[in-house]
Amino acid sequence: MTESPRETLLDICQRTVDMALSGGAGEAEAFCSSGERVDVQLQKNDLHLAKSIAGAGLGIRVFRERSLGFAYVNSLTDEAIAESVETALAIAAASPADQHNGLPEPVPTPPRDDILDPGAPSFGVENAVERAVEMLNAARSYDERVTVDSGELGVDIGAKAIVTSKGVSAFEQSSSFHCAIMGMAREGDTVSSFDYQAQSSRLSSGIDPAATARRFAENVVSTLGAVRGESFTGPVLLAPKAASEIISYPIIYAARANSVQKDMSRFEGRLGDTVSSPLLTITDDSTLQDGFSTTSFDREGQAPSVLPIVERGILMNYLYDAYTARKDGRSSTGHAGGGAASVPSVASTNVVWRAGETDLSEIIGGVDRGILVSRFSGNIDPVSGDFSGSVKGGRMIRSGKLAEPLSGTMIAGNTFELLEAITAVSTEREVLFSETIPHVLLEGVTVSTG
Repeated sequence: MTESPRETLLDICQRTVDMALSGGAGEAEAFCSSGERVDVQLQKNDLHLAKSIAGAGLGIRVFRERSLGFAYVNSLTDEAIAESVETALAIAAASPADQHNGLPEPVPTPPRDDILDPGAPSFGVENAVERAVEMLNAARSYDERVTVDSGELGVDIGAKAIVTSKGVSAFEQSSSFHCAIMGMAREGDTVSSFDYQAQSSRLSSGIDPAATARRFAENVVSTLGAVRGESFTGPVLLAPKAASEIISYPIIYAARANSVQKDMSRFEGRLGDTVSSPLLTITDDSTLQDGFSTTSFDREGQAPSVLPIVERGILMNYLYDAYTARKDGRSSTGHAGGGAASVPSVASTNVVWRAGETDLSEIIGGVDRGILVSRFSGNIDPVSGDFSGSVKGGRMIRSGKLAEPLSGTMIAGNTFELLEAITAVSTEREVLFSETIPHVLLEGVTVSTG
C-alpha cells in the first residue's frame, strides 16, 4: 500500500531526528516540505510560458551543548540525508554556544481543514493556461490602449512536516492560488503610469483573474494624460498598496522581537505606550479564514495565534519565535517563519488592519487639496521610519473630488511620526496576499514636484 504524504514526510523527519541524536546531538529538529507549482506567465500581450515544477527539501537543525548546526538538502534519499546530518553536527561542533539556543516544548496544533482546496491536486497546466488567457483577454478587451507588460497565474500545492526530539510532530497540506498583472496604457506618445494588480486565495474560487485584469486596465487608462502636480505639505491618502509599504512594513519590522533585541526598533521599550492615532488597529492573525499565510503550526511546530500588535493606537505585543522569546523570558507567539531551507526567524503571518468607520468617498470628499497615492516607489528605512520616493498612479484631490492624474510627484516623511497624523481609515479594505489593508489618510506629508 502506498504511504500517504503525511506518513511519508513524518517518517522522513523522524528518521532524520533519530539519526542526529545517534550522531551526538543533544536536541534535533527535522522540517520537511514537498510540493508542486503550476505557473503560467504572460509577457508583452501574449502567453509566454507554462510549466509545472515539483520539489522537496529537508532542513536539519541540531544543538550540541547550546551550539547550533543547520544543513539543508533537496534530495530525500537516505544517503543525502545522512550526509546533511553529519554536516549539521559538524557545524554545531564548530559553533559558539548561545544560552538561548534550543527547541521549544510541544503544544497542541489542531489541523486546519480549510487551507487545502479539494480540487487543487487536479488543477493542472491546462486549467491555469485557460484562466491566464481569460485574464489577458479581459485586460486587452477593456481598451485597445492597454498593454500587458507581464502577468502570472500560479497554483501551489504543498505539504510540510516537522518532528523534534522534544516531542513536536505535526503535518499540514495546503494550497494557494494567485494571479497578477502589470502594464500600462499608451495613446500615441503618451504613456500612463504602470499599474500592478494581484489577487490570492487558498481556494480556486477565491480569485477572479478577469476582474483583476479589468481593475488593472481601468487604472492605467485613468492615468493617461498625467501632469506635474503641486508642491505642498498636507493630506495624502494612501491606497492599500502604498499603505502596506509606507505604514505596515515599518510597523511589523519594529514589532518583531529580533528587531527590538538588536536595538533596531522604534518600538523598543514601548509596550503599552501610544504609538499612533487611535484610529489604527493592526492584528497578526495566523488563524484567519482563507488567509494566505494561515497555518496550523509555525516553522518550529508552535501553535498559531491572534496577536494584537497595535490596538487603537497602543502598542500591545511583539512577535516572538522560540529563540527571541527565551531571551526575553517569554513564550513564543507562534511567529517563527521560514521553510526547510533556512533556520527559523521571526516573521508575521496575516497582517489585518481593522476597518475604519468612514467610507472612502467620504474621506475624499473631506479633502480640499491633497493627493491619492495608489503605489509608492522609493526608499523606506524601517529602523528610522524615514521614507522618500515617487508617487505611482497618483491623483490630485481638489475640493473633495479626484482630479487630474499625476506624474513627477514625490512624497517624503517619517512613518513613526506620521502614525499620530492618521486622520481617517476607510471602511473598505483590500486583501494583498497576506495583508488586509484599508485606505489611510495622513496629514502633514511633504509633497514635491522636483
